[in-house]
Amino acid sequence: MLFPGSRQRFSATRQLRATGFVLPLALSASSLLLLSSASIHTLSLQRRLRLQASIEREQVADQLRSAAQAFTTMASGAEACLLLWPSVEWALRQDSCSGAELSSLLEGTVADQPWQLLSWQPGPGSGDLRLALADGRRAKFRLVLSADGTQILGISDVQLIGRDAAEPFS
Repeated sequence: MLFPGSRQRFSATRQLRATGFVLPLALSASSLLLLSSASIHTLSLQRRLRLQASIEREQVADQLRSAAQAFTTMASGAEACLLLWPSVEWALRQDSCSGAELSSLLEGTVADQPWQLLSWQPGPGSGDLRLALADGRRAKFRLVLSADGTQILGISDVQLIGRDAAEPFS
């Protein structure tokens, strides 16, 4: 049995329930879109930062390669005989190498970027060269030597190395 006003109330209640779900659905959908666009934006920023870091790393490696090339250029002539000994002994052995200019092997400048020798350690047929730029970035190279050890025949790829633990951060 239906009462005359109950049908209208039932219909009005049903209509209110039907229209009440649209707003929460719209809010949920817009929130989802906002979150997904924020995620895409974050991924884009991360990719750009990785690309910038990669470019900077390559530029530093190139600067250090240039410094290693400058070292090999300076380590010819009278200075070549110093390659037979570790760099810690060069000051003691400088008299053994007539005309050798020790300071040219210890530091230099390439494209307005100062560099300095950290260490040279000769071995049979090769030697380990460690260089640092003025800003503290460092690298290690393996240099191929001639049989007598006084001529550099080749340079390995750059191996970037970290800062010394005792060195303060800039």
